[in-house]
Amino acid sequence: MPMHNSADGLSGTVYIPDTSALIENPDALDRLLTGGNVVVLLHQVIEELGRLQASRSKSEGVRHAARLVMRKMLEYRRHQLIHHSVERLFQHQADPEAYPRTPAGGILAWEPDGMTIEPYSAESGDNHILASAQRIAEVAKSNGHPGYEVVVISEDSNLLLKCDALSITAENLRYGKVSLDNVDEVYRGVVEAELTEEAVQHFLDSGAPGERWLPFEELDLREPVELQWNMGVLLHCGEELLLVRANPELRRVEDLRFAQYWDRKRITYKPRPILGFTPRDPQQTLAMEFLLDPDVQLVVLDGPAGSGKTRMMVATGLYMLIGQPTTWRVAPQSQPLTPDYGYDHGLLLLRPEHASSQYDLGYLPGDYESKLSPWLEPFFQAIRSLSLSNEHDFMEELRSTDRLTMVSTSMLRGLDIERSIVLVDELQNGDRHLAKTLMSRFCATSKVALAGALDPVQIDNPYVDWRSNALTRIKETYRGFGPQVAQVRLEHNYRGPISTRADEL
Repeated sequence: MPMHNSADGLSGTVYIPDTSALIENPDALDRLLTGGNVVVLLHQVIEELGRLQASRSKSEGVRHAARLVMRKMLEYRRHQLIHHSVERLFQHQADPEAYPRTPAGGILAWEPDGMTIEPYSAESGDNHILASAQRIAEVAKSNGHPGYEVVVISEDSNLLLKCDALSITAENLRYGKVSLDNVDEVYRGVVEAELTEEAVQHFLDSGAPGERWLPFEELDLREPVELQWNMGVLLHCGEELLLVRANPELRRVEDLRFAQYWDRKRITYKPRPILGFTPRDPQQTLAMEFLLDPDVQLVVLDGPAGSGKTRMMVATGLYMLIGQPTTWRVAPQSQPLTPDYGYDHGLLLLRPEHASSQYDLGYLPGDYESKLSPWLEPFFQAIRSLSLSNEHDFMEELRSTDRLTMVSTSMLRGLDIERSIVLVDELQNGDRHLAKTLMSRFCATSKVALAGALDPVQIDNPYVDWRSNALTRIKETYRGFGPQVAQVRLEHNYRGPISTRADEL
C-alpha cells in the first residue's frame, strides 16, 4: 500500500488488522506500526483473541499466536503507547505529538465508540469489524483530512469480499509470506537439460554405475536456473533420459546411487523397487533416491493427491528400519537386505490436526493413541498395503520392537527427535508456529521426510494459504540449503482415471 503524504508527519494510512491477520503472523502488528502509520485495535479483535487463547478446538499454533499478539499489546500498554480518542488525530489542526509513537514510528490506538451499522447482524464478528472500519473512515473524512486512507488487513476471504462490497479498502497480509506471484514459482527441486550424444558418452565413460558424473558446463539447461544442492536434473538426448543430482561444490551432476540400477543386459538404467514399490516416473525416482540416501537428512515432497508421497515415505522408512523381509532380490546390484541406517528409535508419524470435517482431535473418543490414529490413517493404510504385498506384518514388527511412535503437533515442544525416521504428511495445513517448532526438534541423527500438496483445495486450515503455510515456508527457507536437504515436486496422480478426473472438479 503506497504511503500518503501528510503534513503532520504521518503516512496518511490507517491500518485495521483483523484477528486472522494477527494470528497468521503476530509480528504483523509491529510491522504495520512503522513509518508514521496509524494502527487501530478493534474491540472485536481483542475479544476474539481472548477466546482463541483458551480454545480447545484450535491448534496449538493458533493458541500460541493469540497469546503472542496479546503479549505484544500488553507491552505497548505498559509503555502507555495505546491511545484513546483516535478521532482527534484526524482533525485538521491536531497535534500528532500528543500521541507518543511506538519505537518504529507508528501510532497505536483503540477504536472509537460506536454501534454496528445496519442492516448487519451484531452477532457477526465480521460485521463489527466492517462497522468499525466504516466509522473510522467517516471520522477521518469529516474532520477535513481527506488524505487519510483506512485499510483493513485480513486473511478472511469473506471479510475481504464484504469490504469490497462496501467500498472499504482491504488487503491480505503480505508481511512474512513468500514473495511469489503464483504457486508454480514455489521451489520444485527438479530441472531439465539437453545433452549431446558426445556428452552422454562422456557421462557413461566417467566411471562405474552409481559413480558417474558430468560437469555443469556440458549441460544445456532448458531454463536459466542456478543448480543447487541435490537439485534433480533430467538429462534428455533424443529419446534417451538420464537422471542425475546436482553437486554445486564440485560443479557437476552425479549419478543416482540408491533409486536405480544399471541393467547390463539392456545397457540402461532401471528404477529399483523398494518393498515392491517401483518409481513410475523420473520425479518419483528422484524422490526415492533422496529418501534412501542416509546423507540427506531432510526430504521435502510436494505434489497432487495420488502422486505417491505417503506410499514412498512409508516404503523407504520401513526399508531403512527393517530391510527386505524376504530373500527376494530385485537386481544383482541391489541394496543390502538388512541395511543398518542407525535409526534405532524407529518410526515417528506426525500430521497437522486440521480436519476437513467437523471432527476435531479433542472430541474423538479413546486414549491418546486412539485419538491420533484417525489422523494418521493414510500412513497405516500404506503400511498395511506394503505388508500384504511383502507377506510380512510390518505394523506388528514395529509395535513388538517398540519402534512406532505417534505424535500430536501440540506435543512437539521440548522434544528432541533423534535416531528416528520422521514422516510428516499434509504439512500444507500447518502454520508458521508448527513450521518453526517442528524444524527445531530434529537432531542430526534423524531422517525427516515432509510431504504435502499446495493445491488450495487441499488446505483445510483457514488461517493459512499457499504463501504462508508450513510446507511453503519450509520449502523456501531450505531452498538450496546444502547437501543435507533435497526437495522434489511430484506431478502425476496415479490412483486411476476416476481420481485423475477429480482434479478437474
